[in-house]
Amino acid sequence: MVNFNVSDTAGAQPSEEVVARANELYWHSEVSVNGLARELDLSKGMLYEILAPLPAGLPCPLPCPNDGEDMSYTNRTARDRGFVSCASCGFEDEEEQVRALLELRQDRHATDMAAPPPAVSTALDGGPDTTPDLDTSPDLDTSSSPVAPHDSTRSRDPAPHGATPLPDEPPAPRRLETLLALSALAGLAVGLVVGGLLRRR
Repeated sequence: MVNFNVSDTAGAQPSEEVVARANELYWHSEVSVNGLARELDLSKGMLYEILAPLPAGLPCPLPCPNDGEDMSYTNRTARDRGFVSCASCGFEDEEEQVRALLELRQDRHATDMAAPPPAVSTALDGGPDTTPDLDTSPDLDTSSSPVAPHDSTRSRDPAPHGATPLPDEPPAPRRLETLLALSALAGLAVGLVVGGLLRRR
């Protein structure tokens, strides 16, 4: 049986069993510090010396060399008030504030991981196209552009310099009728001239 009533009057360090029992009763019982000191036959100074901080289950939100160790409550009062501290860098704050800082850091890390890497935009992927616009380029010379093929369905352009526009060519049947009429008139005129000459004789 372990004897917890080991006095420290001679300056001897408490045994490991006494240290474990002191931390168990301090953090997980309602026994007062004075009661614990009397029960374990320790002075209050020695009792506080052998008490270890209680892990709070929260990593330090700051970059510090804590090697992944959790922040902790240094005593009962800090635990009851929700006040945690880091033994490596000395950072102290309320537990709610530390949780908020950790959530903010996680959200920022997730956003950085989800963001795509920057890429050079090209015309193929919808980026800005640096190809000069042939329709709006001020230095484009259109004098040598090929002439568009003639469209027979378009009307003739008016004659230059105010001249009388040329009439559209009549269809082939009307042209033949005109030639026949002119030939008939010419034949009639020749007949009249010949007839007049014969009457004079």
